[in-house]
Amino acid sequence: MTAFLAKPDQSYEHHVEAAHNAWREVLPHLIQKATRLQELHGCPVEGFVIRSLLAVVLHDLGKLIVPFQRMMDAVRRGRKPDYRENYRHELASFPFVVVAGIELNKRYGPYMGNLPLEALAVAAHHRRLNTDMTSFERERLVGKVAWHEDGVQRGLELAADIFRRNGFQFPDLPLALCREPPFVSLSNLISKSIFAKLMNGCDRSAVRSVYALIRGALHYADWYGSAGVRVDFDLEMETTELLGLLERRCLERSISFRGLRPFQEECAATLGHVVAVAPTGSGKTEAALMWGLANLRNLGGGKLIYLLPTMVTATSIFRRLEDFFGKQAVGLTHSTASFILEDEYDNDRGDSAGEKRNFLFDRTFVRPATVATVDQALASGFNTGAWTMVETNLSGAVVIIDEIHAYEPWTLGLIRETLSRFSNLGTRFMLMSATLPEPLIKLFSETLPNAAVIRDRSLLDSCRNRYYTIDRPIEEAINLIEEAVREERRALVVVNNVRACQEMFRRLEHLDPLCYHSKFILKDRSQIEHDIDRARLVVATQVIEVSLDIDFDVMFTECAPPDAVAQRAGRVNRRRLKNDSRIYVFRASEVSRKIYDPCADGLLDRSFSVLSKAGHDLTEADILRIVEDVYAGRRVEEMPDFLAASAQYGLTWRRLMGVFDNLCGEDKSETTRKVEYLQVPVIPSQFRDEVMELSPARRRWYEVKMPYWYVRNNGDVVGETVFCEMQYDSRIGATLSENDGGTLIV
Repeated sequence: MTAFLAKPDQSYEHHVEAAHNAWREVLPHLIQKATRLQELHGCPVEGFVIRSLLAVVLHDLGKLIVPFQRMMDAVRRGRKPDYRENYRHELASFPFVVVAGIELNKRYGPYMGNLPLEALAVAAHHRRLNTDMTSFERERLVGKVAWHEDGVQRGLELAADIFRRNGFQFPDLPLALCREPPFVSLSNLISKSIFAKLMNGCDRSAVRSVYALIRGALHYADWYGSAGVRVDFDLEMETTELLGLLERRCLERSISFRGLRPFQEECAATLGHVVAVAPTGSGKTEAALMWGLANLRNLGGGKLIYLLPTMVTATSIFRRLEDFFGKQAVGLTHSTASFILEDEYDNDRGDSAGEKRNFLFDRTFVRPATVATVDQALASGFNTGAWTMVETNLSGAVVIIDEIHAYEPWTLGLIRETLSRFSNLGTRFMLMSATLPEPLIKLFSETLPNAAVIRDRSLLDSCRNRYYTIDRPIEEAINLIEEAVREERRALVVVNNVRACQEMFRRLEHLDPLCYHSKFILKDRSQIEHDIDRARLVVATQVIEVSLDIDFDVMFTECAPPDAVAQRAGRVNRRRLKNDSRIYVFRASEVSRKIYDPCADGLLDRSFSVLSKAGHDLTEADILRIVEDVYAGRRVEEMPDFLAASAQYGLTWRRLMGVFDNLCGEDKSETTRKVEYLQVPVIPSQFRDEVMELSPARRRWYEVKMPYWYVRNNGDVVGETVFCEMQYDSRIGATLSENDGGTLIV
């Protein structure tokens, strides 16, 4: 009997059985999500089970074509196959899944308006499927494809047997389907508007959610079936166990542990959504994790997802979660890994399969716990990347959004829509900030049903640092900084853009400072974040503001909006044990206005004025009042960008009919941040030889984001990797050449 292969080291039968077993493992979790969809939209859970199973048992039937088996045979014999002769197996599978779906509708009743969602999921489980079908350009020219019909017969018998084991009857499918041109079948559905007509009268939101769950189920089955490992879905830890780990962590760092503080206890005891307002250094991260575990237990299991404003500071949170939950349980999603491979979901070639799989698991929230930027969650609403997997894992999860105050109106509009949509799907949210204005608290409380607002009142009346405003540029602070270092005080200097940071570093180089900003390659930045806790003098940009558990004695900072100043000040006297910790606020530079005050409405001048009049001994409550004062009358929900963002997801779904994948760049409004200063990830050219020896996934450790205009002038694309000429030094990061001008921002 001929042996047919799904992968060079896995027979077709073995892979389908492994995928089925993985589907069975993940099914209880998916049924929870499908039950929620049934409550919201009336789509029967059994319909989801049958359709997702159909996708699993037929997703690789197209591998039984002659070109694919010839390719696998070449790999097995140690020869290099000619991939140009291949035909996309997922497209070849498509006609069988369509006909099977029609027959299931006859036998079990129509599901989601007879839309062939399971067939589209199969067609899209390796390549993006857009309405122009550009992922199948080669297949457009081929027409029919040769099959091993005896293999197809065995594949259909296996599918029927798996259906029977699950209590369902598999439809009779004729071998004549092998003679159907697959591209024409898919093209007719899309380009002849059949799908659009079927969509008439359907709720796009419901169709999109069901499709995402079916395709998410297929990804789980296929990826874990290929990996040969058990599905690890839930974050399994009790709050008591985490409490013990927190105590151990404190002992290792010589910190007195007296149990949870009242604020943390209140968070841990709250089931449902939370808006938490607490000063930096109050243990918000630990409070959030205790809340997350308590809510996961209440939900019967699920994933914990921790979202931050930038990946620059996410690494420290990732390490903390890794320390608590174990390395295999926590994923870290880097937005800088955006150009890994165009066929990033395609493991047919077998190259670095384990590495690819780990990378996929990290970026699609598959791990029981994931640390990511908020952009990774928001982008899924635009149907970009592996959006169906991200949405599958976000629904029914517990999600912590840290530093919720740190976003501009456009991003806040997307966040509001995301909160509303996923809370309906059973997701529970905790939004955290040290400086959240009352209008935003009200907005989020109205968005999240029955959200509890928890404030750390025990610290609000405490005064941690003394504040001094100096009406001079920070460049004139050199003598004060030198004096602080001579007195052996740990000093932090914060400026508002990268070039100023590098220049200040050079002026203070005799004091052996550590330079910290976003223009380091990830490899160096990781080392800096490791060393920063021991540095006596740190010169940084605003990346220092969030999620770093570091402690200084004195800070010299350029003026910024009061919430940003408060975040920076949170790195000084963090544990409130010092008697003479100080914050010196200097007048902001002209470049700072481009960053914080692009509309020229006087935000920075107003901030400096209010801080100057506030006095020296400011409590945490005083700082919150300053924030309210400076932002008085600023209603984000009435701003044009917020309103436009709130409508953008709906516009995107109409254009993509809910389910089709988005090609990046089709609509400039489909972005998670409205910024004029576009940046793209590149690798400094000096690392070219070193990097080309590495796998695509490992190359991300050499990436740094640079301005788009600069990359256009100085970039060089090699395959899928973008190199860029620049001056780069591991101590000060990337520097633009003098001839190019411009300013590096954060």
